[in-house]
Amino acid sequence: MAKYRPSIIFLYGIVITLLAFIYRDIYSLSLIAFPNFIVGLLLGWKRFKILMILFFLGFIGLFLNAYIVSNTGDVVYTLGPLAIREGVVEALTTIGLRLAAITGGTMIFLSLSDPYETIKYLEADLHIPKGISFSIFYALRLLPLIQREAREVQNIRVERGYRRYVITPSDFRSFILPLLSIFMERAYWTGVAAELRGFQLRRRNRIPFNLSIYDYIIIIFILIQMSTPYIIRLLPLF
Repeated sequence: MAKYRPSIIFLYGIVITLLAFIYRDIYSLSLIAFPNFIVGLLLGWKRFKILMILFFLGFIGLFLNAYIVSNTGDVVYTLGPLAIREGVVEALTTIGLRLAAITGGTMIFLSLSDPYETIKYLEADLHIPKGISFSIFYALRLLPLIQREAREVQNIRVERGYRRYVITPSDFRSFILPLLSIFMERAYWTGVAAELRGFQLRRRNRIPFNLSIYDYIIIIFILIQMSTPYIIRLLPLF
């Protein structure tokens, strides 16, 4: 039996994602963002570098959005003609912590679970419909392929005289469009292959619900992070 039951790890990632949207104050967000991001980074950096790259690239769009929408309050920093105000810093911090928590929870789930085992346990434990569980399985299997295809696109860009790494909007366009084209085609033929192999006729697996000590530890971590706002309120009493 695996150390971690995939359904428990999946629930952990879902709970962290929900808490990232539910929590509003910076203290609660920090207490779920930093531990999950650090653990996820240590577990999944080698296998899922693409998620980390997308996480850091997301801050470019996040900053531009915050500057356009939330640039209010006192001036904090001046960058040439740009006056960065308190609202930008607050929005960047809050949304950045949410992204860190979600990315960390996702990395933990991906690092501790196997795609093939996950689909069986999601159907057996959580009674998730076959179509949804297959979509999750396909997404998990897709991440390593995305990294491989991204490296190939980078090599092709270099051969054609472009930069290897994405810097400008035109770089991003020439990088992302080939990837989208490749994976739209791959997704179509994967669906065709699944139907030809009798996907609709596949029976649900029955697996005894036995939790290991590692699963109980994960459940305890879930409960602690769900109780974060109450823990923060109690701290001044001590």
